[in-house]
Amino acid sequence: MILELGIAIAICILSYFIGCFSTARLLARSFRHLNVYKVGTGLADIPNIFSNISKTLGISAGVIDTGKMFIYISLIKIITSLFSLEIIGSNEIIFIFGFFMLAGHCLPLTHNFKGGRGIFTYTGLILVFIPWIMLGILVVALLLLLIFKQFRFAQYIIVLGPPVFCFFLPNSIIADDLVLLMTITAILMGILNFLVSKRLGEI
Repeated sequence: MILELGIAIAICILSYFIGCFSTARLLARSFRHLNVYKVGTGLADIPNIFSNISKTLGISAGVIDTGKMFIYISLIKIITSLFSLEIIGSNEIIFIFGFFMLAGHCLPLTHNFKGGRGIFTYTGLILVFIPWIMLGILVVALLLLLIFKQFRFAQYIIVLGPPVFCFFLPNSIIADDLVLLMTITAILMGILNFLVSKRLGEI
């Protein structure tokens, strides 16, 4: 129990600092040596890169951020299963690891807490648990983005869609505890984005 607690704390710290690794910042720097904080909205996120630097670069950053979380969380689930670490491998703890990576993405210590909104990182986390449902929600968000041309509107769909949609599914398809965990994570995403917006002076 004590050993697993120590491992869990270590993974939380690791998750945060992996989240601090800014894909948007690195790709912007590789593209004509741009400083993402001095371009467009000044935010190290995919919408800023997509709208103000390069659409291809923005899509690439989104795919990498999603994949980074998806692969990381999937590896943790596999490793904890192989070593029978049942507590660390539980959905509750896995979501905590995911939240720490989200916190690192949105409020990175390594970049003076100036990060992105973490929508694609969040997507990677949810994809681990409900891949087909999340892919469907992404398609809906993309269609709404194309119709209304609003990144923020699409972001709301991506964050709120999973818990809201799964709430109406029977327990035999999606367990209630998983719906609760997704709901809590969506609320925490709202808090992180509030802090990002506050730092930007948007509110």
